[in-house]
Amino acid sequence: MKAPIVEIFSSFQGEGLWIGKRQIFIRFAGCNLNCNYCDTKNSQNVNNGILKSVEEVVKKIKELETPDLHSISFTGGEPLLYFDFINEIISQTDFKIMIETNGTLPDSLSKINNLNCVSLDLKLPEHFNKDWNEEIFNNEILSIKSLIANKKNFYCKIVVSPSTSLATIKELGEKNS
Repeated sequence: MKAPIVEIFSSFQGEGLWIGKRQIFIRFAGCNLNCNYCDTKNSQNVNNGILKSVEEVVKKIKELETPDLHSISFTGGEPLLYFDFINEIISQTDFKIMIETNGTLPDSLSKINNLNCVSLDLKLPEHFNKDWNEEIFNNEILSIKSLIANKKNFYCKIVVSPSTSLATIKELGEKNS
């Protein structure tokens, strides 16, 4: 089994519940969305990744392991496009697991084994060039409800840009309150 990997590196988590914790980041290539503000544009296209086997990724994790390693963060692109691959890595390692996701693949999210933390981006209409739709938001809400039901640690982020209105935030908040 192989998946397109852009990079594997060790650093410190810069946001959320595990801020300041050393993590090994595994960045996948390929995303099911095309957000305007993407900070890793090179990871959107699956062709920008190098196909790596589970064994190659596990070997790299072991090379990067340090005594202060807290967890592994699967990020992207969209890591949930590769949930089977992620589960294989999890089965061969013994670390806490974090997924950084756009939340639009709730079925895939529910299939990740031994998940400890999720960082979920809520997408707003102005984050897209006319390709945002209600299904994106509805799937994000399904992911959140599943995480709550399964008592998983998670946090949500909303990127607020100069074009974001308070009315947009309020409307989204009222849809599923």
